[in-house]
Amino acid sequence: MPQAVLPEVLNTSFEAAKVVFPVPFVREKLEVVNQYIHSEELGVLIGLTHDLQGRLIIEGRAPVFQALGVAMYGMELTDAMLESFVGEIGNMVAGNMSTRLAENGIHVEISPPTVIVGPTKLTGFVTAAKVPLHLENIGVIHVILILDESE
Repeated sequence: MPQAVLPEVLNTSFEAAKVVFPVPFVREKLEVVNQYIHSEELGVLIGLTHDLQGRLIIEGRAPVFQALGVAMYGMELTDAMLESFVGEIGNMVAGNMSTRLAENGIHVEISPPTVIVGPTKLTGFVTAAKVPLHLENIGVIHVILILDESE
């Protein structure tokens, strides 16, 4: 099931991002990642369970998340507040995505966010889909979806 629903889940995540992010964005070409994911500075990982098993990761550079915080809340977030904000971004996108998938008959539960701070190498998956989003006047973040294979 995972490979068959990958396009739907990705598109649903982009629709969710449109609701969460207060600025327009342009999706770049999907990159298939087979070895590891490198998060440069800051990100959030949300676990997906029930009908789909996997992870949703949103990652990017701290200044991009800071600019997104300004766009959303009118103030620059730093340190622990910025990390909390990144976790909440993951919650909002994954929660909205889960709701949209349920409307299409796919039940997805989401885990609490795991915030990723500093250069990080993520492994332990077969294939991931990574899509850069260019947020207008803000910068680039990456949406990464890992769907585990069904048994």
